[in-house]
Amino acid sequence: MFYAALNNTYVYFYSSIDPHFVTWYGNHYSYHGACDLVLVQNPKFASGKGLDLHVRTEHMMNGAFSFISNAALRIGKDVFEVANDGSYYLNGEKNALLPATLGGFLLTKYVGEMCKGKNNDKCSEVTSFNVALASKDAIRFKVASNMVHVDVKGTSATFTGSSGLMGTYPSEHHGKIARDGVTVLREPNVFAEEWQVREHEPKLFQKCRYPQYPETCIPAVSPLNTERRLREEDSEARVAAEEACSHVIGAEWEFCVFDVLATGDYGMAATIYGEN
Repeated sequence: MFYAALNNTYVYFYSSIDPHFVTWYGNHYSYHGACDLVLVQNPKFASGKGLDLHVRTEHMMNGAFSFISNAALRIGKDVFEVANDGSYYLNGEKNALLPATLGGFLLTKYVGEMCKGKNNDKCSEVTSFNVALASKDAIRFKVASNMVHVDVKGTSATFTGSSGLMGTYPSEHHGKIARDGVTVLREPNVFAEEWQVREHEPKLFQKCRYPQYPETCIPAVSPLNTERRLREEDSEARVAAEEACSHVIGAEWEFCVFDVLATGDYGMAATIYGEN
């Protein structure tokens, strides 16, 4: 389901509870801090309309992990924000009538149930918002398990010139690139905090929340021991989590198992990690 490729093939982004991230070039990493972050920025998008996609992370589990509580997308003069309770704003209007357009692109909403797992019995309700871009490209927001998930699906023709937490595209270096477009930042926390929303960048969220740059992101409270325990746990809970995530392929499988174990929410395997 999740992969990254160059040229005119599709590239995907996945973000979930910790949250986990995947760059344009398929590099996986996690960030546990709390602040507003630039997922994608592209001033050349849609012949100069421009695109900004921001995510807001909040802490959970006594500050050990974070999740995406809000996501906001600007295209041209239009701004769409989604919250983890399923509410949304379109140009400041709460729960505006959908379908509508965002920067000239169709914005739709879907509410339904998704089921996965070995016996297809791990189910949960999901609310999905889809922004249909050129061709089959799209940006999708899923709301499930009280968190927001963002998928970016697109071709190089659409997203050339992008930078942010998804990396710089295209890039000679396929690693995590700093704002200067050259420096490779190998440490995930340093890279993520490099892309904290700065004071000169658009404020897309309806409510301003601490911290705002130059105040630094709030770090997680020693998540390593908990993370290690969850990854190494050998129990009935882990077996059940692995079965719930059996439909997930590649590196995201471990992300799925980890998230289910951390939250005890088996329906997440269907909604957050379900097929698009």
